[in-house]
Amino acid sequence: MKKIISSIAVCSLAICALASCGSEKSAKSAKSADIAGKWSIDSLENESIEQGGIIFNDGKGSAYTDSSKMFHFNDEGLVIGSDDDTATRTISKDLFKEEGKTLTIDLSGMELLIMNKLDETEGYNGTYSLDGGILYEQLSAQISGSEENTAEAVDITLIFNGDKSEMIFNDLFDYETKDGHLTLSGNSDVMGLSTDGNSAEYKIEGDKLTIITKNGTETFTRVK
Repeated sequence: MKKIISSIAVCSLAICALASCGSEKSAKSAKSADIAGKWSIDSLENESIEQGGIIFNDGKGSAYTDSSKMFHFNDEGLVIGSDDDTATRTISKDLFKEEGKTLTIDLSGMELLIMNKLDETEGYNGTYSLDGGILYEQLSAQISGSEENTAEAVDITLIFNGDKSEMIFNDLFDYETKDGHLTLSGNSDVMGLSTDGNSAEYKIEGDKLTIITKNGTETFTRVK
């Protein structure tokens, strides 16, 4: 379970560039480029995860992480990766519980995943909302800061496609762009971001997003 839960760290990496944004603004005003879209962080260094980053959409910011090596479906069931990448185990689909569009997957007698399917894809591939189970509870506790403080629902989407899977943490924070600066607010602190209106300078050149803070520069590549 440690490896699965550590996936939240990728989201921190994806938006850590904004964690120490300064409040100073550039003297030169510039028209804000459209930051909307899905962006993969270029500096991600994690052998267990191929990709992670940020999704900006209509004032809401989400974070995503590749979770393919943590879990994915095959013909036999749900494949779960080991902590050291040397072995995997498969939870047989014969042990799955299906009620309408709700899929519950047990691990050693405990509910690992409780998911609701959001599309009409055949089989177990497709898009799900993660609504309960051990994984949801521990991720929610990490995001909220404690196991006791999970009253506010955490919106997590899981996407499965063959030997690939992706986890999306929806609407983690609010954002605004103005004069070439990116300002975060709302629940941005759940990922270690400040909520006091601090901003960072940013620019977009082709498919590259550069975020510039007083502590350095992070680059992202647009995901098409």
